Amino acid sequence: MQKYFLGKCVLGIMAVAIGIVVITAVIETVLIVKASAKKPQENATLIVLGCKVYGEHASRSLRERLDAALIYLEENPNSQCIVSGGMGEGEKISEAECMYRYLTKKGINSSRIIKEDKSTSTRENLRFSKKIMEEKGLGNNIAIATSEYHQYRASQIAKSLGFSVGAVSGHTAWWLFPTFYMRELYGILYQAL
Repeated sequence: MQKYFLGKCVLGIMAVAIGIVVITAVIETVLIVKASAKKPQENATLIVLGCKVYGEHASRSLRERLDAALIYLEENPNSQCIVSGGMGEGEKISEAECMYRYLTKKGINSSRIIKEDKSTSTRENLRFSKKIMEEKGLGNNIAIATSEYHQYRASQIAKSLGFSVGAVSGHTAWWLFPTFYMRELYGILYQAL
């Protein structure tokens, strides 16, 4: 009888734990989808968040962000752009330099692009970009170009820094999405705690 009761307790605790995980994942997914769909204002300052560079070449994820940024910049000719990202391990140039080269090669005038090449995290991307914006009198209205799964966490950081935020979302390849999505769920939870 005691073993039966103990077994029911263990199963009950496991069911509650699984329920909490599922509910948390659903809530975070809704937040991610809403954040990635938030349209930016016209001619907002575009901040492109860095991502892995292989030597001097943009990773697939970084190209997806840059392609989304390119569309926004073409549609908003008065928008300034900050490409934000330092140099990580295995990178021959900073993420900012890689993004600058990519966008100028695709036809964006170099006078519209400002490089922020010291940051090593999303928080630093946005904090260092804010300093640049303050120095140049660009206001607080931004569009964040990043992967769709990353928009919620990035926008929450941006809002905490006083930005008004819209999303310019790069679309992650379907076979990469599950890995990045799961990692991001943990990132959101970690940031909330």
